[in-house]
Amino acid sequence: MKKFKSLARRIMSSSSGTAGSTASTVESEVLKYSMMVQDGHCSGSPLEFWLVNENAFPRLSKTAQDIVSAPASEAYCERVFSLCGDLSSRKRNRTTVSLEMQSFLKLNKDFI
Repeated sequence: MKKFKSLARRIMSSSSGTAGSTASTVESEVLKYSMMVQDGHCSGSPLEFWLVNENAFPRLSKTAQDIVSAPASEAYCERVFSLCGDLSSRKRNRTTVSLEMQSFLKLNKDFI
């Protein structure tokens, strides 16, 4: 937990109770998780693991789900913003179809 100080603060602030008992609870969850990893009980995708074991790790699961579900890069988001910029530029200001519809059709043209 020393490595991820901001995550530790987030876990501590989101839980109720005294700070000492919360810290020990979080530490016990981390120890329990590390024992599961060592025993080989963590098979499948990480997101599935945290969804299935949400009740076993109530404080860690929310933070872990946020971390695991984050995209690896911002390339897709940047492509979508660039496309929306192109579709809403002055060259295309007289279209009757909404920007949302245009971008959806343009991004999914291979599937149509």
